[in-house]
Amino acid sequence: MPTQSASLKRSLSMPAMVFYGLGTIVGAGIYVLIGKITGEAGAWTPLAFLIAAVIAGFTGLSYAELVSRHPWSGGEAVYIEQAFHKPWLTQWVGWAVVFTGLVSASTLIKGFAGYFIYLLTGNEPTVIIVTIVCIGCLACIGVKATVSVAVTITLLELIGLSLVILVSGKSLLDPSKWSIWQQQLVTIEWQGVAAATFLAFYAFIGFEDMVNMAEEVKEVSVALPKAIIISLILATALYIFVSLTAVIAFPPSELANSPAPLATMTEHSTWLSPKVLAAISLIAIVNGVIVQLLMAPRVIYGITASSRFLKPLARINPITQTPINATILTSLLIMLFSLALPLKQLAQTTSGIILCLFALVNVALLVLKKRERNCVSFQVPTVVPVIGFVSSLLLLLIQFISFF
Repeated sequence: MPTQSASLKRSLSMPAMVFYGLGTIVGAGIYVLIGKITGEAGAWTPLAFLIAAVIAGFTGLSYAELVSRHPWSGGEAVYIEQAFHKPWLTQWVGWAVVFTGLVSASTLIKGFAGYFIYLLTGNEPTVIIVTIVCIGCLACIGVKATVSVAVTITLLELIGLSLVILVSGKSLLDPSKWSIWQQQLVTIEWQGVAAATFLAFYAFIGFEDMVNMAEEVKEVSVALPKAIIISLILATALYIFVSLTAVIAFPPSELANSPAPLATMTEHSTWLSPKVLAAISLIAIVNGVIVQLLMAPRVIYGITASSRFLKPLARINPITQTPINATILTSLLIMLFSLALPLKQLAQTTSGIILCLFALVNVALLVLKKRERNCVSFQVPTVVPVIGFVSSLLLLLIQFISFF
């Protein structure tokens, strides 16, 4: 655990962390990638989300025990260090986590620009730059203020999804719509479902970011494991319900080609303007970027505190009690990635690296469970990290094969 003259402030409760987790999970998958996922899986989109949820769920349980054992900032890097005592591996994992945070935030910013231009107008590079500067400044102010904003936005996200379900959900009461959907289920293209599952898995990325806030959570060993589990359960329920509504109410190709898929789902409404949903989507996507701009600098803080050359990145501002130098660097890199890479490639890159990290983290838990016999506040059966390891590698292998 890093030791410095200034330390992070414990100001976050368990409910705040549930909303924090929901904010980063929900904003990515539904608001940005639902169109791409339905384009791959078609009528089988809910199945893709369900498989992705199961894979993420086992690893989520592993994270819950790990943060109970080692409740420090640095997340995966801390767990790998405690399990293997290999400094080079710890550093690699830490920077891989930072990289996924950067690429994930870049994915969301690209989605934000799409909704912004749909709603108003503008030039994508300008929208991206201005948005990142504003969010970066907010992240430098302080974690409590930033998480309070994230919690408020998460509530708005949930309202937005409820409106989508309310508007499009009337199709669920139409027997003819169900009949058309069931006819599409007669055959299944597993390659498309596999590709969709890989993208849908990205929609669940976020719960692992929660452990990087460990040094700022009250009663962390009890509160954070509960928050991880609750966030995943709620996100899964939302994803399956919204994806089922989407494939019954609309042709998959219509959503796949839309830059603002959830807004498209409300275009035929007589009382809800698509622009209202687009506005909510904008705010929801910003929430995901806020979460990444909280997570990545704190991982940098955790892995550079003992570094001779990178020590300035671990400096905590004594007034705001936040890692400002690391936050500025993170903002600049997100800006670079979002301007340089396309949306789908960003999401696939993030999912691939995260799956590798998940496999390694599950192995770390197996090692720690065997070595550390002490009781902790939250524990899972040994089979959980085993399944988490196997399922992560299997999904990664399936995606690799689908490229050929």
